[in-house]
Formats: sequence, structure tokens, C-alpha cells
Amino acid sequence: MKMQKTVMFDLDGTVLDTLPDLALSANYALKSLGFPEQTTEQVRMAIGHGIRNLLRDLMKCEDVEILEKCRSIFQEYYNKNKALTTRPYSGILELLKYLKSKDCKIILISNKYDGATQELVTQFFGDIFDGVYGSRDGIAPKPDRAIFDFVCEKDAIEKDNIIYIGDSEVDCEFARNCNMRFIGVSWGFRKREQLEQCGAERIADSVKELKKYLDIMLAR
Repeated sequence: MKMQKTVMFDLDGTVLDTLPDLALSANYALKSLGFPEQTTEQVRMAIGHGIRNLLRDLMKCEDVEILEKCRSIFQEYYNKNKALTTRPYSGILELLKYLKSKDCKIILISNKYDGATQELVTQFFGDIFDGVYGSRDGIAPKPDRAIFDFVCEKDAIEKDNIIYIGDSEVDCEFARNCNMRFIGVSWGFRKREQLEQCGAERIADSVKELKKYLDIMLAR
């Protein structure tokens, strides 16, 4: 029996450039509560662990009630403004189509809350993914493997021979926790040096290079 080939992707900084819209929404929420606005670079470096952690790190605040209020303001604003400048990285859609032509199952797993994840993926990629999963209550987010186990059970995915593609140390650790092979991409929210420091053995600097790595790894 032929083994199913599965490639999983992160969202922010991997298939979609969402940074300007995230920074805009984060600063709107911060300003609304009297906290200082942050630079785009500060927002970039705080992204990866979900919205609550993003806002906590930007606010430098541990007050649960204030954080929840900020999250609510952020989410309401982001829901209306999440695609002002957000776009797929050049060549990503073509790569996804290529993988589908090779009978690969392609799955997206993000720490962005599930509602926004579903809407952005549908808007920019239609139904090309075989499964799309954002952060949801009751399931620990990346880098915990809980969301991986949930997805594999729900979509009947064999856990062997899976490749995960992401742009951050969170994604690298997630892949390691789930025994997935990992390819880091340097065009996202972390620099190549940071991916190297977290142990990424393969780092693609372009979609063309990512395709080359995938061809090699999927042939095994």
C-alpha cells in the first residue's frame, strides 16, 4: 500500500505575510487601553505563540482581566481589518498546487485563533488545503503536540513521514515534539540566524528552494 505523503504548513510568516495588519491591530488595542504603541519589528518578534501571548509580551502586563480586554479589542478590530495588506508570499499558491498534483495531503496548523485562520485561508487559497486548523479552546497550541495529535486523528493522517514548514523557533520545536521533519523559511517573522539557533537543519531562502527541498524529502 502506498504511504500517504503529508506536508503541513504554518500560516503567519510562512504562507501569508500578515505582519502589517497584525501590527496595526495590536497597536489599536494597546492604544485603546493607554499602553504605548510598538514598532512593527517589536510585533514581529513577539508573534508565534498566539494572540494572548503576543499582547502580553507587548504590554508587559500579567493582569488577566486587562489582557482579556485587550485581546477582545484586538480581535474585534482584526476581524474587520485582517486583510488590508495581507497577501500570500510570491510563489506559495503555485507550490501548493504542485504538491496537490503530486498527491500530497496539505494541512495548515496555526496558533492564530481559528476564526481568522479559516477566513484568511479561504480568502487567499480557497479550498486547496485538505485541512485548516487554528488555535482553539481546550487544545494546547504549538509547540505542544496536542494540536498535531488532534489533527492526525480527525483527518486520519499517518504520523510517519510528515514534513512541517514554518518560519519560527515555535515551528521548529513543534516539529521536533511531533517527530516531523522540518523546513524553516527565512522570508517570515524570524531571521535565518534564529532558525539556525533553534536547530533547523534545512532553511529555504525562497519558494524555489523550498520546492527543491520538498522534492528531495518526499522522494524518500
